[in-house]
Amino acid sequence: MGFLTKKEPERKFDEKKKKQNLKILINSGRLKEAIAYVYLIYADLIKERYDKPRLPHQTIREYAILCVNELEQKPEIVYPFVKQIEDIIYGGLEPTREQFGTTLNLFSRIYNEIEKKDFTLNL
Repeated sequence: MGFLTKKEPERKFDEKKKKQNLKILINSGRLKEAIAYVYLIYADLIKERYDKPRLPHQTIREYAILCVNELEQKPEIVYPFVKQIEDIIYGGLEPTREQFGTTLNLFSRIYNEIEKKDFTLNL
């Protein structure tokens, strides 16, 4: 009688698809949506990697604090990223391409800490 082996679940985090979606938002001039999508990519990454989804009642900042405290993410990387997201989403002004670039760079630092590779877009 053989042992049944548990098959590893397929990863749901599709980096290639997320980059494609991000490029579509950028190329169509929807920078605020692109920046919000970068945050959604972050939340998906945390959910997939650590099984720690953002709960509906949690603010962006509360979720970041939880990630730093419970998942031992570096506050010097996570907090500037979250501040940038909040400033753009709730700031009322349309972001520039430079602000998008800053947001993506901040996210790439987090991504590199978790995945050990860069999250870069070839626009």
